[in-house]
Order: sequence, then C-alpha cells, then structure tokens
Amino acid sequence: MKLEYAKPARQRLAEIEDYIALQGSPKAAARLVDGLMTKALGLLDHPKKGKPEKFLAHRGKGHRSLREGRFLIIYYLDEDTIYSTDFFDTKQHPAHMRG
Repeated sequence: MKLEYAKPARQRLAEIEDYIALQGSPKAAARLVDGLMTKALGLLDHPKKGKPEKFLAHRGKGHRSLREGRFLIIYYLDEDTIYSTDFFDTKQHPAHMRG
C-alpha cells in the first residue's frame, strides 16, 4: 500500500500553512501541517479507518474522511494506493471540499 497526495491536497496544505503562519507563527503552521501529514500516513496501516464522506459520494470513488483537529483528511482507495485529495477545514462549507 502507498499514499499519494493529489495536486489539490498539496495546494491545500500550502494554503493552510501560509494562512496559519500569517495568523500566528510559522512554527505553529509547520507543526499543524506535519500533524496532518502524520495522520494521513497512518492510513497506510488502516486504510478504511475514515468514515465514508457523504458530500463526495456523487463522485463514485468511495471517498472517506479522517478527522484531525478541525480538519478532515479526504481520500479514497484504489487497489494498492491511497489517494489523498484534500485537507478540508471543517469551518468551511462542504461544497468547497476537493475530491
């Protein structure tokens, strides 16, 4: 099993880090992003740990979400690969979720 970050997920991580760095400190932003990525890596041991993501069900890929603080790690499984598609801030409307 391997984990791949889709381009939108990588972009979202950069957006999160930039925003938190501007609001607080770069160290806090780096810790947050590291924590999100560490949680995502945990999916390699338990890929179905997250719950089915109803807001992305229409895409038909079986998206799941795993919570880390106020963020959801959005992903789906395809054979031996976990594709992370978004790191979604739950303070946003679900329509902004990237799948």
